[in-house]
Amino acid sequence: MKPLHANREAQHGQMIVLMALGLVAIVLGVALVVDGGNAWAQRRIVQNGSDAMSQAGAIVLAQRFAGVPAPPTGWDAEVDTKIRLSATANGVTIDAAYYTDICGIPLKADGSKALLPDGSEDLSNAMRVGTGALPGGTATTPDCPSLQVGPVAGVMVIGTKNFPTYLTGVVGLTQFNATTRATAVSGYLQGTCEASQGNACALLPIAIPVNFTTCDGRNDPVDTHTPWVLNQVYVVPLCSNSPGNVGWLDWSPTGGGNPELEQSILHPNNPPIDLPSWQYVTDTGNINANYIEAAVRTYDGQVVKIPQFDHTCDAGRSTPDSTIPTINTFPNYGCPAGGIDSGHGAQSWYRMPSFAYFQLCATTVSACNPGNFAHGAYINGSNRECNTGNGATSCLVGRFVEILGSGTVGPGVGGGTSANKAIGIQLIH
Repeated sequence: MKPLHANREAQHGQMIVLMALGLVAIVLGVALVVDGGNAWAQRRIVQNGSDAMSQAGAIVLAQRFAGVPAPPTGWDAEVDTKIRLSATANGVTIDAAYYTDICGIPLKADGSKALLPDGSEDLSNAMRVGTGALPGGTATTPDCPSLQVGPVAGVMVIGTKNFPTYLTGVVGLTQFNATTRATAVSGYLQGTCEASQGNACALLPIAIPVNFTTCDGRNDPVDTHTPWVLNQVYVVPLCSNSPGNVGWLDWSPTGGGNPELEQSILHPNNPPIDLPSWQYVTDTGNINANYIEAAVRTYDGQVVKIPQFDHTCDAGRSTPDSTIPTINTFPNYGCPAGGIDSGHGAQSWYRMPSFAYFQLCATTVSACNPGNFAHGAYINGSNRECNTGNGATSCLVGRFVEILGSGTVGPGVGGGTSANKAIGIQLIH
């Protein structure tokens, strides 16, 4: 017969084991909540990163459709660069990136569909971004339901991210992985619109260049040749009165005047705008008027639609040629000989290849650091908010939400009609 104290010691030992098991169960339960929630949040971050990467690539393809001159390194290299920059900005790793048509169907190098007989994707034979060229082929009439592919129009990106765990390391799980995919396509929007058709069609009479622009020591504009990055807050300087950084548009040339400009800001009255086309500019740079500043500030915190430009033209009272193919033909793009990129002051024309959605800063936009940028326009007088080290005293402040517009992208990729020239980006899956 065992002594009584021996039975008590055995019971105590059993209780310690049970308590230990209970603590492990509690820790695992907490770990499931904490690390499971973190995994869900990280997956959302990776999905946002994949969305951004695919859109960054599709924007480059949209620029190609818009007639923007090919980058020195070629279109494929530009797509690859933009995707990688977006990946870095979002803290996501690119697992793979493929070219697609407007339906999101992956393409082979010859432009045919990378699909298996059952209609599922054949990514092992799909053309990857960064191989040195875009998919070839002569397809022009995509049809999504029948899986008939069109020309290259989109980018599919698979993003991934490894992240450490907090509590599940007690059972050997020290790292999780989240992998997501996204496809964005570019193409002609379904029709163009004008201000009379509603707010979605209203353009502010302010033109911003396609590339990030600064001012030099003489307060003249300097093109950095670096496209704007989406969702990054910029101070867009208004460099003296020279063209090349911001243009104030006159939708009914050749009248003009600041009072007319003020009314166009407060009550958008733009006509239908084809992309690309030449538009008349009444003033460039900083017009230094308090009522223009007040008019732009009525849109503080809002996303406004604004044209972008890539060339200026000094054509006097004559009008540059906006017809295709002249508007896309290097080196003058329809500007009279000797006038390209020599516009100054009044009687200037800006070539518009694209639109942008631009959110003006406000006290309600946390990304703008409202303590420093409480408004989207600092135009009148000398403003410390605009001095980014180049002496600028006037500026617009905000972030590019989307480039080249948005909306339902139609199947007319590579062609388009006179009523179907505006180009957009659409995230499809």
